[in-house]
Amino acid sequence: MQAVFHHSNDENTLQTRVVNNIANLLNDETIDLDDVVLVTNSGGLQLVLEDSPERERVVELLERGVTVKQCQNTIEGTDVTAADLIDGVELVPSGVGELTRLQNEGYAYLVP
Repeated sequence: MQAVFHHSNDENTLQTRVVNNIANLLNDETIDLDDVVLVTNSGGLQLVLEDSPERERVVELLERGVTVKQCQNTIEGTDVTAADLIDGVELVPSGVGELTRLQNEGYAYLVP
């Protein structure tokens, strides 16, 4: 089974929620997971920055094999560069394009 989480909000409680939801899925022994991806865009950028309050938990997810992808379109027009992202976060040209591609490949789409 494959799952993609979509996060596009800069609200701290929602950042915590998405990280909790991903960890809960990873910890659920009744689910046979092949791949888990987190795609962030818009306000979700705040979750994957080096100074994110959830930084350590995002790093833990990366270490557990979660792929984290940030929308390049969101970064354009901000002061943020790829160097400001948590190590291991990948840039994709378009967050919505990546979500569409993954759903087309059979990933379950989740928005906590």
